[in-house]
Amino acid sequence: MKLAICEDNPSHYEIIHTILQKYPPGAFEITHFISGDEFLRAVAENGCPYPIVLTDIDLGSDTVNGISLAEKINHINPDTQIIFISQYLQYATAVYETEHAYFIHKQQMEKYLPLALRAACQKLQKLHTRYLYFSGNSRNYQVLCSDILYLERNLRQTTIYTRTGTYTTKERLTALTERMKPDFCLCHNSFAVNLHAVRTYSHKGIILSDNTEIPVSRSYYQQFKDSFAFMMLAGHREVQ
Repeated sequence: MKLAICEDNPSHYEIIHTILQKYPPGAFEITHFISGDEFLRAVAENGCPYPIVLTDIDLGSDTVNGISLAEKINHINPDTQIIFISQYLQYATAVYETEHAYFIHKQQMEKYLPLALRAACQKLQKLHTRYLYFSGNSRNYQVLCSDILYLERNLRQTTIYTRTGTYTTKERLTALTERMKPDFCLCHNSFAVNLHAVRTYSHKGIILSDNTEIPVSRSYYQQFKDSFAFMMLAGHREVQ
């Protein structure tokens, strides 16, 4: 599993690395970043490939700290599990402005980092067991719901757009969306959207995490807003 560590203190990084070495060889492919800016530059083009990110909150920068970094990761890849590690307990409340798996005080890393990693892996496993099953072009498919960005109905065909490709099926848009509630919602007679992939929205349209813009109709706007508000309340997320 690819794992990123954002830590500007070399001695603290070594402690984390030593704990991770107790796992079986090859369990983690570790990439170390010494700042939030360095991490964001690395994921700017291809997105966030790390299922788990461990980050200090104080990264020695006035522009990007661990909390603001987590907010950006939440938008880039909502499935990434974030583990905060800090020596300052006053940050323990602020981290709940983001989606994260765990908060660890640096003096307790030996005890709680394995527990945090287990919790993160359990969340990932739960995400990865949610599939949409459908048929198209004489084939049967199972696609991770979390990978789907949006769906579009055109005449008698529905196109399913994922982070890595597209699929087509004759199944109706409403039937597919119903099977993926509450994470998906109709926003137009011809479109349904993954609420976790929404970056921003207005009456003019919805912009997704990959910058795709899809329409939202007047008749579906309030329904979409209500569904998105419920998702934010349930996950403590914010939208721009």
